[in-house]
Amino acid sequence: MSTLEPRSAGLLELTREIYTRLNTRDFDAVVSMFGPTSVYDVSRWGLGTHAGRKAIRQFLEDWFGRLDAYEVHVDRAEDLGNGVVFVVVTQVAQQARARGVLRVHSAPVFVWSDGEIALLTLYPDIAEGHLAAVRAAGPSSQRNLALHAQIVEAIREGAVPDELLAPGFYIESRMTPATDYKYHGGDGLREWASDLFDAFADGPQYGVDEVIAASDTYVVAKFSAAGNSASSGEPVEVRWVGVTWFSDGRATRAEGYPNREQALRAVGLAE
Repeated sequence: MSTLEPRSAGLLELTREIYTRLNTRDFDAVVSMFGPTSVYDVSRWGLGTHAGRKAIRQFLEDWFGRLDAYEVHVDRAEDLGNGVVFVVVTQVAQQARARGVLRVHSAPVFVWSDGEIALLTLYPDIAEGHLAAVRAAGPSSQRNLALHAQIVEAIREGAVPDELLAPGFYIESRMTPATDYKYHGGDGLREWASDLFDAFADGPQYGVDEVIAASDTYVVAKFSAAGNSASSGEPVEVRWVGVTWFSDGRATRAEGYPNREQALRAVGLAE
């Protein structure tokens, strides 16, 4: 297996090297730079959100398998500090059985933590991507993104470590007045996850569809849980926007909202 060495290079060099390896389809080297709970968010392109090395590797293989030719040029790379690297790239690709060559400009935003990619988000709009990168580079925001990804993965695996949660932590749904109930502490978070997962016959496909905003105190993300209903057997999907607040490297509380506007209002990003 090919690997990159995070300790021997700066983040800009590592980021550029990832694209060099992508151009040769060296997926082993690329995936080795993601952590076990890393998130690869290509939802803005309609390609979903992929958490964990296995899912990221599968996405890369599926996507590149559709292409006869692929090459990416790094037009700009900027280390914004606090583990955040903003990149502008031009992708040149030819899909299988297609005559034309596709040229696409995009703005990937890398959030690095402890030598690994904690979050990679691909923005179609370069200005939007740069704004998101600047926000993510704020103090402690990259740590919060990494912690958020860890908690989501732990919930998916059914094992939430108490050390990720601050004393007094609670999770609350604000979807409707009838669901306005607080679950307290680690046991409460595990109970919340059990209540959600038990509504599905074989457990849902649960995860983050989009990271909307992050700062040194919160992460706002769009979630979904999909599968077959435990009661009817029919397909069912639940979507919500969650806000998780952090302090000193631990989650202090989490709240779920029915839409983006209400969640952004909760963190002061909307009126």
